[in-house]
Amino acid sequence: MSKPKVDERADLFSKPRILISMSKQIGQGLKALGTKGRTSRLLESRILNTVKYYSRLTVRQLYYVLISKYRYAPSRKFYKVLNYHLVKMRRCDPKLNAKFVDPTRQFIGAPMSYHEIELWVEKDSVRNFVDDLAAKYRLSIQVLRGFASLSMYRIALLRAAERGVKRILYLGDFDPSGLLIDRVAEREMAIEVKRIALTLEQIKRYRPPSLPVNRRDSRAEDYMKKYGDRCWELEAIRPRTLLRLVKEKLAENVPYEYLVEADARERAAQVAKPIIERLTLGIEKEVLRLMEAGAKEKDISKILVSKYGLDTGTLRGGTGNGPKVS
Repeated sequence: MSKPKVDERADLFSKPRILISMSKQIGQGLKALGTKGRTSRLLESRILNTVKYYSRLTVRQLYYVLISKYRYAPSRKFYKVLNYHLVKMRRCDPKLNAKFVDPTRQFIGAPMSYHEIELWVEKDSVRNFVDDLAAKYRLSIQVLRGFASLSMYRIALLRAAERGVKRILYLGDFDPSGLLIDRVAEREMAIEVKRIALTLEQIKRYRPPSLPVNRRDSRAEDYMKKYGDRCWELEAIRPRTLLRLVKEKLAENVPYEYLVEADARERAAQVAKPIIERLTLGIEKEVLRLMEAGAKEKDISKILVSKYGLDTGTLRGGTGNGPKVS
């Protein structure tokens, strides 16, 4: 007997991929912060002993619990060390990973969305700008807020496996960190991530205002070797131009036939809504009348199934021969 196929994207967090992507980023330069030896093992033990008492929490909440419980000095240095160890541990332990949530990175589902593609944006300000356009093209939006968290990727992976996401369209800055964000996303998601703005070609064509590179960024040196000492924010492109560029790319990627079908289904739902509401109200009154007459719930269901020609499978997961209502 052949084994059932498992979507690799849904299984990525069950594999010990410790030395890649986010753990690499966080781990750069952390040797001096005490991430090895007895102190390191003690911190990891305390993390496990603390987390076991919670079903859901954020990394920031864990940070403050450890400070309060074990008297760690509150500092940016300790937060980086904690995050470094936590990323490694969560990659090895899917149950531990599932405990952490990230409420700061929104996912905005589009009505009747085209599930094969999602639109990811680096900043929430960009999401506000392209919100209506994404809805028009039936694309859901994921806000990253810089480098995305492990919690966000866990949810995104599960969503991609369930919905069949095949491609991510990305909007982000052209700077040392911004250029890495979409590459990290592609490695984490194991699907194509396509940058649609801001690109070097768009910069050369539209010549938006630039900013000096932040030389304190650990990626600045490599960036400047390729592109010089200037960088560009996505918002530097004039609003009308940016909207036109994004619209062109969305139109290229979302099938026109799907948009026509989705519009028709949406109009049909709007027409049906008041009728469904009246039918629902009438059925509820009928159920109440039967209950007051002493009928049992099972008998009420049978009466209504027979009266409206429904399939019992649509009600309680059973089977039947009548027409199914979707």
